[in-house]
Amino acid sequence: MLNIVLLGPPGSGKGTQAANLVKEYGLTHISTGECLRAEIAAQTPIGKEIEAIIAGGNYVSDEIVNSIIEHFEKNHKNPNGYLFDGYPRTSSQAEFLDQSLAKQDFSITAAIDLEVEDEVLVKRILYRGQLSRRADDNEETARKRIKIYQEKTQILEDYYRKQGKLHLIRGDYEVNETWVKVKAIVESL
Repeated sequence: MLNIVLLGPPGSGKGTQAANLVKEYGLTHISTGECLRAEIAAQTPIGKEIEAIIAGGNYVSDEIVNSIIEHFEKNHKNPNGYLFDGYPRTSSQAEFLDQSLAKQDFSITAAIDLEVEDEVLVKRILYRGQLSRRADDNEETARKRIKIYQEKTQILEDYYRKQGKLHLIRGDYEVNETWVKVKAIVESL
């Protein structure tokens, strides 16, 4: 069973590489963004709260995200494993995920971190915004999200490095080049 955490700032190509991993290895894709957008689309009370938080360029609280991810994981069992995309974002979320998986006698197999220069990230996010019309894909929000990622999420590198599970990849290559590097890591596990 593979349980992979895919890390990287907004615009690093996580979504593209996640799709490749899911297709190649039959993993269940657990995307924080998709789970949160589903709540927003359903206009549940928590969805409305999430919408306001995201529109401001902020991250949703650990408590909300943890409960949404745990609920999704429990309702989408897969013997091949899970791909966690955009989750965890903080060390407390990583600890929660480890505990949640341990209850099922599972653990994280690897954390793959896509590293990309800030200016490349901003250009990618703005381009994505032109295509998708996502309200949160503007320059001000992009820079804010990148800064928050650097302040709060990069600590996960140390968390997974201490566990011997961290694999760093430059994510500013062409999509196919990055995929070759990601696949080589998974094949070596």
